[in-house]
Amino acid sequence: MATHTGSEHYEGRLLNELLNMLSLFTRQTYVEWIPELEKELGITEQRFLVMWELKLQPDCSLKDLASMLVVSPSSLSIMVNALVKQGSVQRVEDPDDRRRVVLRLTEQGERELAMGEEHLVNRFGQYLQTLPQRERDDLVQAAEAMRSVMERLLNRSPMQT
Repeated sequence: MATHTGSEHYEGRLLNELLNMLSLFTRQTYVEWIPELEKELGITEQRFLVMWELKLQPDCSLKDLASMLVVSPSSLSIMVNALVKQGSVQRVEDPDDRRRVVLRLTEQGERELAMGEEHLVNRFGQYLQTLPQRERDDLVQAAEAMRSVMERLLNRSPMQT
């Protein structure tokens, strides 16, 4: 069993707190801003979240997608069927296992999601304008550093040490 130094514990706690804060911030802003997507772009909250998750985790099964969205597969199936019928999502044969069907955004779905994301980017930009310039500069610098590290971490297995 590995022993943990005080520094490892502090770093682990700091990362955990940061992820919790980012998750809370994401939920709070999305709860307020995502409903605007339907009014302005005709994209429902549920539709956006399904497409957003498929962008983050392409080629996942209905069961896996339901687990990520914390909904039942039967409830999600109705939404996915509508997205397939409307041309935003497609069911495709898993290239690694032909018995398995996975879900993937179509070009139309990618365009719809891009419009929704652009709307949210603009809202975040407006929101950040309420901060003093120094705080925005600090946030940009920290975000760029975090993005770089997170890209490297995402290319590793969570179990690697």
